[in-house]
Amino acid sequence: MMTNIDLAVLLDRLLRRIHLRLSEKAKRFDTEKVGPGGAMILLTIDDAQELSMQALTQRLVRDKSQMTRAVGPLVRKGFVQRTQDPQDARVTKLTLTAKGAAMVATHQTALAETLDEVLAHMPQAKREALRALISEALASDHSDPSTLDQTAED
Repeated sequence: MMTNIDLAVLLDRLLRRIHLRLSEKAKRFDTEKVGPGGAMILLTIDDAQELSMQALTQRLVRDKSQMTRAVGPLVRKGFVQRTQDPQDARVTKLTLTAKGAAMVATHQTALAETLDEVLAHMPQAKREALRALISEALASDHSDPSTLDQTAED
């Protein structure tokens, strides 16, 4: 019987394998030098459509000053737009620009290609079963509201 530790180790290995392969491909698709951290920010904003800096910081489990420094280059490169919340001027809202949405699509395509490579040995039926299990796990995790929106669309 598989324990949670065994599952955690397997998931960690899978994620590291995906990350390694994605990093190897980065020269081909990350022409704007967004990097893995920038991609994570763009994907997180895309999930929510609009996100406060505080919510982004919470979802990525980072320090606010660290997030501010990471978002700055994405704003300067035209991927993210910062606006003040009309109801509370202390709150900064983040949204993707059209260029940011295009970069998200590029990263998602590269991730899908990488996942295809990593799972190439698995029959399509098992891939579909894996997708269903991951969707179910995300749907039951109410700690991240963006996952609810994502799995509902799938």
